[in-house]
Amino acid sequence: MVNDRGKIKWTSLMLPEHVEMLQQMGREIGKTKPPIIDEQQLEELEQKMRSIQVGKTKVSMMYRKGRDVEHASGVVTGLKQSGQYLLLDTKDSLYPLRIPFDHIIDITLH
Repeated sequence: MVNDRGKIKWTSLMLPEHVEMLQQMGREIGKTKPPIIDEQQLEELEQKMRSIQVGKTKVSMMYRKGRDVEHASGVVTGLKQSGQYLLLDTKDSLYPLRIPFDHIIDITLH
């Protein structure tokens, strides 16, 4: 006797539209929308960026990566004005993270 009453029971009853809708809902559940930054927060963020000393300043930051919001902490190893990005050396990665300025949501200096 087969004791499988899981997916096999319901697969014949589901339309392709339902399957697609359920998959889309599953992808959206884990996603968070990045917060909207107003002008005052943007000015504070720029002031913090100016006070960073390359190679000395430890920071914790929140930034957008695709549609997700990521957290990282480490030492800033480079600020590239021409390329508009920041290099952050963390303990978790072999290479410094390259974070574009417009993806940064918040920075905390230590």
